[in-house]
Amino acid sequence: MYFGKTAISTLCLLNFGSFAFADKLLRNRKLSDVGRPSDSITPRNGPPVNKDGQDDPRRPGGPNLDFGQEADYIVVFKDESSHSSFSQNEMATVNSVRHLSFMNGEVIKLPNAQAAQQWAERDDVLFVEKDQEVRKLAEEVPYGINLVEALNIDYVAGSEVKACIIDTGYGRGHPDLPNNNLITGFNPYGSGEWFVDGDGHGTHVAGTMAA
Repeated sequence: MYFGKTAISTLCLLNFGSFAFADKLLRNRKLSDVGRPSDSITPRNGPPVNKDGQDDPRRPGGPNLDFGQEADYIVVFKDESSHSSFSQNEMATVNSVRHLSFMNGEVIKLPNAQAAQQWAERDDVLFVEKDQEVRKLAEEVPYGINLVEALNIDYVAGSEVKACIIDTGYGRGHPDLPNNNLITGFNPYGSGEWFVDGDGHGTHVAGTMAA
């Protein structure tokens, strides 16, 4: 995981009626919009690599990249110090599209995948990934899903359904999640605010439940 400390917090009173979440989340979005990137720089007919040319076990494989097309790439630095040094000394020399402070990264517009590979070979860079558009996949309904008779519940379309999530917190500033007085919570350990999700898992779960 690339994220910092985790504070266990309880999120209550999540109102499903305030969401139009399922379609909105992945409509015309990119990897840098919805979370962690998914496919690494991939040489022709080869696996994802890091700068040493070795398979990176943390990165799943992705499609081969177009070597002649300008595109946005997610550049993730090895640590906060490397990212800070880049920001101070090199930011003015690149076409930066978006700042990803939560993962020591930048979204940079590059002319082609060869240029992206050169970035991936830098000693201060952990990996580089194309910031591709994210699309929804067709739904596969699991066997036996109707056996729980959930579709027979008469209040699933209403606005009074509430849920309680015990997890790492809730990203109150997330653009796809509501931020109003219908949502509240607390951190039983007193180690941070419930609405500051240092890990991202609680926010992910909240979005899944709302969808």
